[in-house]
Amino acid sequence: MINTLTSLRLVFALLVFASHLVIISDTFSGHLFVEGYVGVSFFFILSGFIIAHNYTGRVNTPAERKDYYIARIARIYPLHLLTLIAAIALSGFAIGSLLSWVQLGMSATLTNAYIPRSDFFFAFNAPAWSLCCEQLFYISFPFILPYIKESRRLFAIILLCVIVMVAGAQITPQAYIKGVWYVNPVTRFPDFLIGIAVLGIYNRIKGITISRATATAIEAGSIVLFILFYIFAEDVPKACRYSFYYWLPISAVLLSFALQKGALSRILNNKAFILGGEISYSVYLVHLFIVNAIGAHLPEINAWAGAGLALAATLITSYLSYRYYEKPMNRVVKRWLGYRK
Repeated sequence: MINTLTSLRLVFALLVFASHLVIISDTFSGHLFVEGYVGVSFFFILSGFIIAHNYTGRVNTPAERKDYYIARIARIYPLHLLTLIAAIALSGFAIGSLLSWVQLGMSATLTNAYIPRSDFFFAFNAPAWSLCCEQLFYISFPFILPYIKESRRLFAIILLCVIVMVAGAQITPQAYIKGVWYVNPVTRFPDFLIGIAVLGIYNRIKGITISRATATAIEAGSIVLFILFYIFAEDVPKACRYSFYYWLPISAVLLSFALQKGALSRILNNKAFILGGEISYSVYLVHLFIVNAIGAHLPEINAWAGAGLALAATLITSYLSYRYYEKPMNRVVKRWLGYRK
């Protein structure tokens, strides 16, 4: 396990959290808050890195693939279904509506993000759209692995994706940009491939000896690069920001901290940060319930006080969810489905 990358999960989950604070107050409607959706891109790229890191060479036989899929199901579905039930209870589900049942079925099976309509991909618990993408990544990995083992072939595929994305971004109608480039699992698949490519670079350079000072400078440089991309993103077309714009800075952050050789990595290796990373999945799926509740029921509260309350409630709820629901249910699902390990 690479602890620094676990800790970074919390940082980017909080960026997503910040992007939704506008629900509480227009104080948070500026670019520096709203742009926090980039945290999702980090998670997609990180998925490629971690899945390839943990499972390359371990999904060769039917038994290994079965264990792999069970582990992925046990990871994403228990909390997804729990938050879906909570969203149904809070949404006033229209029992007599065929559309509502279709939306529910597609949301439950994590297929709703393929429909480029916000009433589908943001149905019920809106952040869960990204799980549709993760599910495609997980299902595809054992099948694509034989074709991307050679780095030159992988980079050629990524280059082709960039060409298609650049061309496609120019012709996509404005009304469909989010549905096509932000939430669609197929168009987000290259993010997963980028993560696998970053792992290839990591495997080649992880044995290089560098000083603590040099490693720290590299880590700091990757953060500065990300911040610069983040700040100046406002002038970049959304179709690009939703797709390939953040590949370089996120890859730089991911790679520099995966090496775990600098002073900043030492900070992220702190147990509190690691725990924060472990609860980040709950943070991601739970936070919007809390932000919406505070935005709706505490309209007169000071904006920053509301944000602080939402953050505290999100972290506490996420910790409780992780310890008393996610971890136990992970074990239960694995046992039910016949996980061997």
